[in-house]
Amino acid sequence: MGETSVIDFRELQFQQEDLEELIQLEIDFVFQPIFDAKNLEISAYEALMRPKGKTPLTLIDEYQRMGKLHVIELATCFGATMEYKRRGYSKDLCLNSFPSEVMSRDQIKLYFQQFPEMDGRIVVEMLEYTELNKYKWSDKKDEISYHEMRVSLDDYSTGNNDISAVDFFLPHYVKFDISMISNVHNDEAKQAKIHELVEQFHERGIEVVAEGIETVEELEYLRKKTDIDYLQGFYLAMPA
Repeated sequence: MGETSVIDFRELQFQQEDLEELIQLEIDFVFQPIFDAKNLEISAYEALMRPKGKTPLTLIDEYQRMGKLHVIELATCFGATMEYKRRGYSKDLCLNSFPSEVMSRDQIKLYFQQFPEMDGRIVVEMLEYTELNKYKWSDKKDEISYHEMRVSLDDYSTGNNDISAVDFFLPHYVKFDISMISNVHNDEAKQAKIHELVEQFHERGIEVVAEGIETVEELEYLRKKTDIDYLQGFYLAMPA
């Protein structure tokens, strides 16, 4: 590891214990836009962690084995917002979050002291890996509500993110995984499932995001043949 991280967490007023953990991480963040399905205008940016010299999943696995996923949760929240602000973005910011972790009250207080303009502009994307900690989720849910954040369920149909997770988290958004979207224009079974789920979620007041769009045919089918609300994928914009 280098002496400092790619994101320089020393710029913020962290407690020494947190800062020592964060400066061991060599991470940066890229952003992938999420587009309104009706007009293809950018509605939000999803922050994606990019560790130096390893994949995000490798880093997550390492920190999970050490019992330190809370460090990645903290780094994602603060680090992604620092980079988001540096770039001058103004749309909503989607932050990946573990269902097994929650920041402390002091850490959340520091976040909104440092970034008061983000109140009401954060979407918390609940990841499909790691087991749910219901006690930590209860605390996280309270903070989400207090700061007018919204919840998104990431990669629906993979890992732990299924209909039971929708019932538990009661998200504002559900993101369909690439496995549901790939070649959808040629797959009648996928088409039927998407129509069924979109109708079901809309009845519950949940908006739907299609992830993993990689071809013009997938894009055109989703825009013309479904009522999906938002679109995301390499065909529309690469993470950068």
